[in-house]
Amino acid sequence: MKKIIILLQFTGLLLLASCSKETILKEGTFEIEFSKCAKGEIAGNNLSLCFTAVESDSRCPANAICIWEGTAICNFTFMKNGDRHQLKLTTLAIPGSPKDTTVAGFKIEFLNLSPYPGTTNGPIKDKERIAEMKITKI
Repeated sequence: MKKIIILLQFTGLLLLASCSKETILKEGTFEIEFSKCAKGEIAGNNLSLCFTAVESDSRCPANAICIWEGTAICNFTFMKNGDRHQLKLTTLAIPGSPKDTTVAGFKIEFLNLSPYPGTTNGPIKDKERIAEMKITKI
């Protein structure tokens, strides 16, 4: 009997540990953690937006004086009803790297990447990064 109770407790712990809060993709603004996806339905379309990579982050640190404010360039994967689209967006629109894009009837905007350089001790690890996004049905 003790073995069954211990087994049930162990199974319950495993189930609890495997649960993770999923980001809900909704029209408007939302946040996505690095290497995670936001999923949801807008206007009858099953959508997901995944934060897949930080290519570069040249933003001027908060504790520095810079000539140029810099930009963060990140990669995302957008899926609409199973169709996959690779996106490269920046926090500051520069030639060849847009801040937003229109794909499959949706406008997708990259609003911010946190934490901001210079606001934490040491280098920022990718797993600490959060992208603030906005999606609008057009």
